[in-house]
Amino acid sequence: MAGKLITMSKVKQILQLTDQGVSQREIAKRLKVHRKTIVHYLSIKESLGYSTDTLLSMSDIELSSLFTKQRSDWENNEEYSYLTSQFPYFKKELSRVGVTRYVLWDEYRRKRPGGYSYSQMCYHYQQWLKSQKASMLLSHEYGEELFIDFTGSKLNYFCLNRQITTEAEVLVVILGGSQYFYVEARESQKLEDYVCGVSNAIHYFGGVPKVLIPDNLKSGVTTASRFQAVLNDTFLSMVNHYKTTVCPTRPVTPTDKALVENIINVVYTEIFAPLRNELPEGLDALNTEVRKYLSIANSKNFQGRDYSRLNLYEEFEKKTLSPLTMGRYELTSTYRLTVNKFYHIYFKKDKHSYSVPHVYVHKKVKILATNTMLYIYYNGVQIASHKRSKEVHKYTTLSDHMPPSHRYVTEWEPKHAVEWGADIDPAVEKYMQHMMSENEYYHQARRMHEGVRDLLKRYGQERLINACQRALSYNASDYTTLKNILAKGLDLIQEHPVTPLVHLPKHDNIRGSQYYQ
Repeated sequence: MAGKLITMSKVKQILQLTDQGVSQREIAKRLKVHRKTIVHYLSIKESLGYSTDTLLSMSDIELSSLFTKQRSDWENNEEYSYLTSQFPYFKKELSRVGVTRYVLWDEYRRKRPGGYSYSQMCYHYQQWLKSQKASMLLSHEYGEELFIDFTGSKLNYFCLNRQITTEAEVLVVILGGSQYFYVEARESQKLEDYVCGVSNAIHYFGGVPKVLIPDNLKSGVTTASRFQAVLNDTFLSMVNHYKTTVCPTRPVTPTDKALVENIINVVYTEIFAPLRNELPEGLDALNTEVRKYLSIANSKNFQGRDYSRLNLYEEFEKKTLSPLTMGRYELTSTYRLTVNKFYHIYFKKDKHSYSVPHVYVHKKVKILATNTMLYIYYNGVQIASHKRSKEVHKYTTLSDHMPPSHRYVTEWEPKHAVEWGADIDPAVEKYMQHMMSENEYYHQARRMHEGVRDLLKRYGQERLINACQRALSYNASDYTTLKNILAKGLDLIQEHPVTPLVHLPKHDNIRGSQYYQ
């Protein structure tokens, strides 16, 4: 195509072959350039007024400056300026149904009959499009940047609590210099999972880079901007905790996060593919598998090179990271809840209930929740704390929080009944042993024990001992028998020894059985 740039070496070939009398068609065939390009450069030669020998004696740089100047003069003419001024309009119109380049060229030629041909217009439009897509080549220094993003696809695991297959979001974090990366499966992309995952990545790398570069996810960036984004307060709190800074990518600018986008493809190949037919039982089990394949991926050599991401990290990047002088960041959220009549608060995030001292029933309390702990306050005073549980629809209850009567129920054991009987009398101890052994149901045995304790209060110790002795003689071991004995006063009746039978000797006065026939 006329006007298309070629190397100065080919320009010299065109000049030499032309002087040798070779036709333009043959030159185009030999050099694999368009014939109109040959015409274009020969016309520039004529306008310059230099001989072929003079031009051939010049260096490529000198020759390029001459021909480029001529090209620039040509491109800056009025017609070219007008055509290029229409290109933004062309780009907008081409997105509409039925509009083609030929339609736009036809409209252009009707306005400018002496303008460019269709092929020339297409060429210049294509060159203009390329100039609009020019990207800056970004270099990544060791210890400088940490890129953060989620993958588009998800990993599956079997949720033990809900007994269903669940999709996990996958967080990817990469160091810019070595391209050493971290992957973690999380329940969601919400704030708590996002901040916790990034914190885990920083501790995985064993140091802090100078700047974190997240995508414009709402969990990290409240309002995206090309110039100055507004950060989420909690995310910013984590950034301050690790004494680093943050610079989110510009919205709708994939080139800003090209590094993490490329590593996501590696994650798909090295982690997603091996796990595609697996269904780990629980998120922790899934992350155990992820870490196994992550270690393998980081240890693989780059294609065509004899070193890996791990090698670059260990040798160069690790020592450039700021040391972790602070502990792990704990995400803290505040909630206001009311203690229910069962002296528990229901924490919706965990779908779990946690106990509070029973005196705070129906009181409003303040909850401070970290990644691992729950702290409960009333009027500024901490009244309880619990380790967060992943068991949904369950209860975490501390015995100290119970009323005495409730604590007795939970702490009572059958041996307590036997020990109580032993303190009174061996007969009572024996009776309680029989009673406990024959009532395996915990609550029934406890209630019988409570019933016997009540009989002691009503009838006294001596009568209870006598009642237990009489009941044992009946081989009885239940509460009702003992109660009846005491109620009817049977324990007060003195039992007399039974007189043995006397066998009378035989004598004549005794009638035999035949007498009565």
